[in-house]
Amino acid sequence: MSIISFIRRYPRSLAALAVLSLAATGLSLGSGYEATAALKANFQARDATKYPSDPNLAPYGLRNIVVAYEPSLWPSGADRSQPNLSYVANTYIPRIKRQNPDVVVLDVEESDWKFTTDLSSAQITDRINKYKKLISVFRTHLPNTKIGLYLALPQRNWLAVCGDPGKRAARYTAWHNLNLKLKPLGSAVDIIFPSVYAFYDDAKSISCYPAYAKANIKEARIYGKPVWAFVWMKYHSNGRWVSRSAFRTHLETTYAAADGLVVWSKAKNSVAWSWSAPWWLETKDFLADKRLN
Repeated sequence: MSIISFIRRYPRSLAALAVLSLAATGLSLGSGYEATAALKANFQARDATKYPSDPNLAPYGLRNIVVAYEPSLWPSGADRSQPNLSYVANTYIPRIKRQNPDVVVLDVEESDWKFTTDLSSAQITDRINKYKKLISVFRTHLPNTKIGLYLALPQRNWLAVCGDPGKRAARYTAWHNLNLKLKPLGSAVDIIFPSVYAFYDDAKSISCYPAYAKANIKEARIYGKPVWAFVWMKYHSNGRWVSRSAFRTHLETTYAAADGLVVWSKAKNSVAWSWSAPWWLETKDFLADKRLN
């Protein structure tokens, strides 16, 4: 019997003793969750799912987090190449201010805001300054709220870790050098939010996922801020569900390497919330095992 199964069978008050006792006998931790005994006192788990029914997951340990999505930061049909500071200050922020958010994640994925290795230093600086202007509005109107950027830094990279082995070293170097150039932007935020969504569901890619997630979180560490990684229960390339066991790997890998995680989902009315969904059952168990509930 694995330690995970043992803990779930007994009250959580015995969890620590169960881990120590079974480990002392030499029994396997099982299921690949070797880090289960190493609990993190300040680890953050947040809910950014967008199900229509909007279930309250806080009692399970998954507190809400506000994500400021790109369409919310500009008037409908407006040019998004530059921040619309007046709209953000007068329309968007009042909408969320009543929630008294402790953290806001800005999610701008417009092409004119993205950082790529082919940009000149001047172009990178220009894009950093756009983000800084946007951040400054939130600082002014939500002075007690921590601010971060989804995906912007570090840039998410699958190929540098799990792509063609012959190209990985060069890709990693170029990726790392780009991320270093974003340090002035890292200084402007409070939390770094890398994205560690899984891309492919073939066996080789599933096996490579932990290395990919760890590398992206390691890059996030270069900014010297807390790192909360975004995870998704579907594969990025095809929208298929990540299996329960694979999603546990995503959660465990993120737990071991980062300071927090954010569980995200798309807003699709066709997908109803289910308390028996495999990803949720595993997430609930994970939150209990880590004493985050």
